[in-house]
Amino acid sequence: MESLMSEKAACGLDLLEQIESVHEMVHMHEGDAFMQEQYPYRKQRFIQELAGKLKEFQIQPQDVAA
Repeated sequence: MESLMSEKAACGLDLLEQIESVHEMVHMHEGDAFMQEQYPYRKQRFIQELAGKLKEFQIQPQDVAA
């Protein structure tokens, strides 16, 4: 049976979900300075991984700049 989504597309989706989760954790830990400083690093790491996955689709970060 053929998969509905390619593995690289699934990896990209997973990274987007991880970024979404980081945003939720930031809101959950408002007021906790230690926890708040942990999340920007994690978010940046996920974004870098996502940029790498987008390159596999021949999409450059500037192609999706808001």
